[in-house]
Amino acid sequence: MLIGLCLSALPCAGASDQDIRVFLQQQCVRCHGAELAEHGLRLDQLGTDLSDNATRTAWHAVARRIRDGEMPPPSEEQPSAAQTKAILSELLAKFEASAHQRRALGRTVLRRLNRVEYENTVRELFNVEASVKDLLPEDAVAHGFDNIGSALNVSPVLIERYLDAADAVLTAAVAPVHQLDSQTQRYDLFDSLPKWFLAGAWRQDSGVILFRNSSESASDLRQFKAPAPGRYRFRVAATAHNSETPLPMAALVGNFVVSGNPVRHLGYFDVPPAPNTTDQLPVIEFEARLLAKNDTVKIAPVSLPFVYLKQETMPEYPGPGLHVHWIEVEGPLPEAWPTESYRRVYGEVDPKQGTLADADTLLRQFLPKAFRRPIEAGEVEPFVELVNQSLQNDLPFDTALRIGLKAVLTSPKFLYLREPAGKLDDYALASRLAYFLWSSLPDETLLDLAGQQKLHEPAVLHEQVERLLMDPKARAFTENFAGQWLSLREILATTPDKTLYPEYDELLQWSSLRETEAFFNELLRHDLSVTHFVDSDFAMLNGRLAKHYQIADVHGVAIRKVPIQPTDHRGGVLTQASILKVTANGTNTSPVLRGTWVLDRILGQTVPPPPPNVPAVEPDIRGASTIREQLAKHRATEACNGCHARIDPPGFALENYDVIGGWRERYRVVAERKQWVNNRVGPLAKYLAAYQYGEGPQIISGDRLPDGREFTDINQFKKLLLANPERIARTVASKLVTYATGQSVSMDDEAAIKRIIQQTEPGGYGLRSLVHAVVGSDLFLWK
Repeated sequence: MLIGLCLSALPCAGASDQDIRVFLQQQCVRCHGAELAEHGLRLDQLGTDLSDNATRTAWHAVARRIRDGEMPPPSEEQPSAAQTKAILSELLAKFEASAHQRRALGRTVLRRLNRVEYENTVRELFNVEASVKDLLPEDAVAHGFDNIGSALNVSPVLIERYLDAADAVLTAAVAPVHQLDSQTQRYDLFDSLPKWFLAGAWRQDSGVILFRNSSESASDLRQFKAPAPGRYRFRVAATAHNSETPLPMAALVGNFVVSGNPVRHLGYFDVPPAPNTTDQLPVIEFEARLLAKNDTVKIAPVSLPFVYLKQETMPEYPGPGLHVHWIEVEGPLPEAWPTESYRRVYGEVDPKQGTLADADTLLRQFLPKAFRRPIEAGEVEPFVELVNQSLQNDLPFDTALRIGLKAVLTSPKFLYLREPAGKLDDYALASRLAYFLWSSLPDETLLDLAGQQKLHEPAVLHEQVERLLMDPKARAFTENFAGQWLSLREILATTPDKTLYPEYDELLQWSSLRETEAFFNELLRHDLSVTHFVDSDFAMLNGRLAKHYQIADVHGVAIRKVPIQPTDHRGGVLTQASILKVTANGTNTSPVLRGTWVLDRILGQTVPPPPPNVPAVEPDIRGASTIREQLAKHRATEACNGCHARIDPPGFALENYDVIGGWRERYRVVAERKQWVNNRVGPLAKYLAAYQYGEGPQIISGDRLPDGREFTDINQFKKLLLANPERIARTVASKLVTYATGQSVSMDDEAAIKRIIQQTEPGGYGLRSLVHAVVGSDLFLWK
């Protein structure tokens, strides 16, 4: 007989144990009973003790499949929506109550700072520009994020790296500043160009015109070498040659001559068309810190056509180029001493004459900031004793203090977030909130409110969430939450095949990443519905993206909000170039990869790995067979069809988009020369490098969802997804809770997730409202 989930001491939520028993008997036992136990699951023998892991896992699977509409299957008689809702509500209530009984020590586990959080924290502590995360090993990723407590282990190697990182931070904090007088000098870039590069540059009476893009350009200012590390101001007089619209210019700093030296990308700038006279030349100005002696600046065009030019053909060439008239360098700019970072270490103490009493004072001032709470009796003494032992061993004061500070920066009380069992105290809440939205330690305002025991008050907490979101440091939320949820961190994981996708360039890559970040920020700033992640009537574009998307009249490098039409084939994140690139392998697209991504990131459905004995599907880049034909054979296999019936349709809906996010009607294929697509047309025809790919089979993007609903293109597919906005809101809420608490969401938390999305339903599931609802939930406020 079917055993009911009998927890009679717990309150019901619209359905009784008898209702659950009858529901499962009518809808499930025929396929999951004594006669036919599909997938090894027999519901007629399923126990009721939710403290047992196996039993609880099975009940979770039952509830999850009912919730997602997977069971009963479409071929079977379906229960009413009201019946399903009542049964689910009761199951979720029982899961939540059982979890409260089991989780005496809390829902989350002890969580250490990941390497991004560590770097941000030490930067804030010492007010220093120090890049130390690359000194630390990559953090393990679990449930889509790298801040999950159960995955953030500590090893002896990691502790050694923490010591190295602490050394690097303290060295940067007390580093001396230059004592040089600032000087200003103007340069002609042509005089810095190596002879081998002159085929890409045309000498002018005023400067030089560059025709080669940044990745191929040797246009660093070799005449200038920084006399010392420090801040410098650069002014570039430049105009767009043979262009009626602005051209993008890249600016980089570093050492471009010595191989292996770090080079930093400062950004892209719009270079306007030439004015009527050289007396009115536009000047682009920016500042940058040069990190080493002999560093310099590099100026180069980007996204120019790839052309073959010679010196004798440059005067007649009608295509665009970057005319750099002159570059002016001012610096090193004056810097005050002692620096703020120096004061954070030594205060007013002379490091050559400091005493143990000075070290005690400095450490007592530092520990509350580092531990993100008031220090307790006896906490500072072990660190002071380390300094004392060092002084007794005749080490100088600055070295002895450094040993004490390094011990603090590798202490568990610094490396781990203190979250006692039960409801979080205000200091623990301040840290959880700051690391959620800033990926860094709480500031004085949060700590002051925690000291007054006011932070947990709903009105105060709401006000602080607003304050943190409006702070520039909230960029970390976009970079680290959206960057992982939407896989943006994988943007560099693949390199598009240059033969098949010759138009892909660095500005398109940069722009596609900024598009998705700007789109996320737009929804967050204006509390727009999370359904916009599926579809929207606007996009965040610049000139390079608009050209890629074939949307007219958008120019310049700045990302801005642009209205779009359904015929533009854009809207939402699914059709953004960044998402389409990270869900492809650089050579071809895979409906399996993209379909899995949509299920997990948008619909919140986990896809199990393929059976070990089933080979992967490898697309045919020569076009002899399409991926649809190959997957049709795959789906004919019983072991594969169950998952691929869910995975493939979302992937096929995106098949009109190539590996770099461009719209296509046919596949690109490797082809013989006579079959190449002809791109050499128009006034630049004789200069352009020929495309070396051909056209393959026509693309079919339609399919059928597991519930029987059909679509023929991406627009229809989006409408099917939007028919259930609650599912999208639930996915976003679950991802937010996972990231905010460092703990994955299970069916035990589903009732709390449901309360979060119900709270935001009246406003249409706004993203900002969801953030507020998450912070105000028990999942966030309790361990």
